Amino acid sequence: MSIFVGNLPFRAEQEDIIELFSTYGEVTNCALPLERDTGRKRGFAFVEMSDEAAEASAIEALQGAELMGRPLRINKAEPRGSAPRRDFGGGGGNYGGGGGGERRSGASGWEDRSYGSGAPPAGGSAYDDGRTRRRRGGANDNSGYGGAEG
Repeated sequence: MSIFVGNLPFRAEQEDIIELFSTYGEVTNCALPLERDTGRKRGFAFVEMSDEAAEASAIEALQGAELMGRPLRINKAEPRGSAPRRDFGGGGGNYGGGGGGERRSGASGWEDRSYGSGAPPAGGSAYDDGRTRRRRGGANDNSGYGGAEG
């Protein structure tokens, strides 16, 4: 089992972290992951100690301790891939935030463009003043309009 050490100062070296943890037991491994593109430190580390008792005492004692002026976040590291995936819904990249999948771009069918109250007047049709329906362009639409979705 290993220990996750977060909120590390970027100037912290492996020796600094080993020195910090060695007062609670033997440090068997210390890893400071680097960014793939730039090769810079990512601001966290993983520390492995010789036994679980030493790990538990180090986690308890060093939680919130300062290293080079920054308070450390220390807890037991979870195995890689065990953290739940975060799905924020929607998406949409740079296009105004998506919409949670309510409307699919390029879908064939009818689109209801309602501007009224939604209830038809007594004795009137459902598509009265202020309401229109138009055919949305799709792959099988031969209307000649390419449009943004066609």
